[in-house]
Amino acid sequence: MGRPSPLVLERSTRHGLPGRHCDSVVGAARLTVAIQAQDAPASRLGIRARLPGVTEADVIAAVEDVRSVARTWLMRGTIHLVDAADLRWLVRLTGPVTRRRMRLRWSQMGLTDDVLDRCLTLLDDVLADGPRTRAEVRAAFESDGVARAFTEDQATTHVLLHASTVGAVCRATDRGRDATFARLADWLPDAPEGPSGDEASAELARRYFAAFAPATSADFGAWSGLPHGRAVGLIRDELTPVDVDGRPGFRLGEVEPERGVRLLPAFDNYLIGYADRAAIVPGAARPMVYQGGMIRPTVVADGAVVGSWSLPRSSGRLSVTPFGSSWPKRVLAEVEREAADVARFIGADVALTVLAPV
Repeated sequence: MGRPSPLVLERSTRHGLPGRHCDSVVGAARLTVAIQAQDAPASRLGIRARLPGVTEADVIAAVEDVRSVARTWLMRGTIHLVDAADLRWLVRLTGPVTRRRMRLRWSQMGLTDDVLDRCLTLLDDVLADGPRTRAEVRAAFESDGVARAFTEDQATTHVLLHASTVGAVCRATDRGRDATFARLADWLPDAPEGPSGDEASAELARRYFAAFAPATSADFGAWSGLPHGRAVGLIRDELTPVDVDGRPGFRLGEVEPERGVRLLPAFDNYLIGYADRAAIVPGAARPMVYQGGMIRPTVVADGAVVGSWSLPRSSGRLSVTPFGSSWPKRVLAEVEREAADVARFIGADVALTVLAPV
């Protein structure tokens, strides 16, 4: 491991990784706009990576009891853990793009506009008495007869995705491994409307460059899934031009770079938030991190990915694998502290195993 790159040092600092300066679950979720959350346990570990002293039970309580954070489909049509105060305006901003992108796919599933409208009406009735699982929603569709239009088993999930993009539903309390869904108005009755139109586009771009810089306009587009030229243009006078590995980019505000080591979960925002990830993940490591649609848990030192890790919860064994060569003593010592913190977070005894470099 050589001298840290100023680019990735600044990025990891803005992501809150070395210093973990966040002071609440909401703050940790909001820091990078929202936390990727199609893997719920991984999203909770993403909060841990940015918030000291938090437990997994704290994050679950924030989602299910306090409801200060919520889960729904947002950027790029993927599920995120988001500050409840930001949910409505982000849905209004990202929902239309997701619907346009999915229109042909939904039609192939039998989800025409008429079918989707009928499902929305039925969902409102089905969820009136409280959250329901996918299976329960599917059973209601079958009882009503609308499910006869479905051509694929995944259609129910896509109906729920569509309903989320129009602000009708969001994720609710998990029942074991089963997600449940609730009417958004019931689950978060006091959620504010937030900004709209150009004001919302500008706010998203502003938040992105505050958290992900140095970054390019294309990076913002890849992360948000939105047309990026206009959104970035709306805040252009707030941005400082910077070089991003030979490409024109921007930062918003200044930070004092910090060094440190973190165990990041699968699908962490740090590994998703850029069109070009070469500075963060060296070329030889890329196939070990990005595997099909999966983004593996990683060990990040001073902003660069230097290894991977895994923790099958039933095993009680956290294994780490260095990439390229063995780690310096400083990195290994911090990995050991991180492993102990993961164990504290999940409330379980965990043994650390350092495997041979790959």
